[in-house]
Amino acid sequence: MIPTCRLINIQCSFLLIFFFGGVFSSTAQITERTRPESWKQLVKGAAFKDRFLPMPKGKLSSVTWGGANVLPRYIDNGIEDQERSYWGGNIVKGADGSYHLFVCGWPESSPKGHGQWPRSIVYHTVSNNRFGPYSIKDTIGAGHNPEIFQLQDGRYVLYCIDKNYVSNSLDGPWLEGKFEFDSRDRPIIEGLSNLTFAKRADGSYLMICRGGGVWISQTGLSIYRQVSNKRTYPDVAGEFEDPVVWRDSVQYHMIVNDWLGRIAFYLRSKDGVNWVTDPGEAYVPGIAFHEDGRLEDWFKFERIKILQDAQGRAIQANFAVIDTLKKEDKANDRHSSKNISVPL
Repeated sequence: MIPTCRLINIQCSFLLIFFFGGVFSSTAQITERTRPESWKQLVKGAAFKDRFLPMPKGKLSSVTWGGANVLPRYIDNGIEDQERSYWGGNIVKGADGSYHLFVCGWPESSPKGHGQWPRSIVYHTVSNNRFGPYSIKDTIGAGHNPEIFQLQDGRYVLYCIDKNYVSNSLDGPWLEGKFEFDSRDRPIIEGLSNLTFAKRADGSYLMICRGGGVWISQTGLSIYRQVSNKRTYPDVAGEFEDPVVWRDSVQYHMIVNDWLGRIAFYLRSKDGVNWVTDPGEAYVPGIAFHEDGRLEDWFKFERIKILQDAQGRAIQANFAVIDTLKKEDKANDRHSSKNISVPL
């Protein structure tokens, strides 16, 4: 059930019933999805969400922005401040052992509030601890929902919606460019945005687009060619976005978020093209918890990114989180967004 305080913000103009997960409002930002009955039989550890560990202890504070649902919280986890609203981004570990979070954000004073996101700026932030706190080291340029990956030749590619930046070093300088795409006479599945990448065993690169289409590039910068005829996502109703893909020594992994239902799915694949969806939620609100059980009850978790260890195992998830409905986040108010780190 949706708490009463949240129902106040949801205006329902008409309702539809979906096969998977019930009630939809054309103007709401939440749909309560009904879970399959079989999920009730899952034991602890069967769903990806069971991999989330307590957030490491940090600086606990209530003297900051945010609703009561996220106070007190660890203000040194991830990145946050009073000047900017932060959103999606991922971490890479530098040769010197420091951690580099490439994240986007916009001024908290923006008249459009959260609606300023189309004019996001990408920041290079650094920390000696993978959980944070991260501080801005450099400004890369305009862009939203960045994801960074490294090429075979050692260069770094920083993808943002509709563009990329390329550099020989994490410290830049960054050269702006664009990817090229060849759909191979196939319909492009829901457009080419919110792309996510994984290096394949042969040195080429796999890419999943927002709609769930599979693309492959020989070098990571050369033309991406579509190899799928349909989306890879689970065959259920959902407003899917925010895919993240990664590969370890065994297989490919992917998580995709139904932003309207606030439920994510975990999939796996041996070849990166044919995918199986595992039962259970990949993540839902409530995964940011402390060792003592205290909850940072963020209203939405989006833009998940994965940090891997030297063996390719997923050891941390980073999320863009907001404490309220996006439309309720106004300029210079008590609401905002940040990027958080949760161990796996």
